[in-house]
Amino acid sequence: MEEKPVAYTRGTTYIWSDSEHLHIWSERGLDHWPQMEQYQGKPSASGVQIAESIADEFAVMRFAELVASGEVEAVIARALSSWKGNTGCHALEQVAPQLARIAPRSDA
Repeated sequence: MEEKPVAYTRGTTYIWSDSEHLHIWSERGLDHWPQMEQYQGKPSASGVQIAESIADEFAVMRFAELVASGEVEAVIARALSSWKGNTGCHALEQVAPQLARIAPRSDA
């Protein structure tokens, strides 16, 4: 059974997964890479796909940095506020309490 794409963010920054690749599109700039694909006819918009396995590895490394800096709770709150309703945010809603317990705030 083929999995449906999962959206994590939408809008001027659109991030989604098709189960094989993480796709990142931005309406706000090429990041100085003119060889990237154009998006919705906007001359400055661009996107890239990254193997999902590499995106997963990045995600856990970045999460470790957020744990070490004590920023996890603030980032969870920001993500839930900004991206509620996107499929990828539903998992975060479900596990946010457990993540907050293992990652103390920087001011604690």
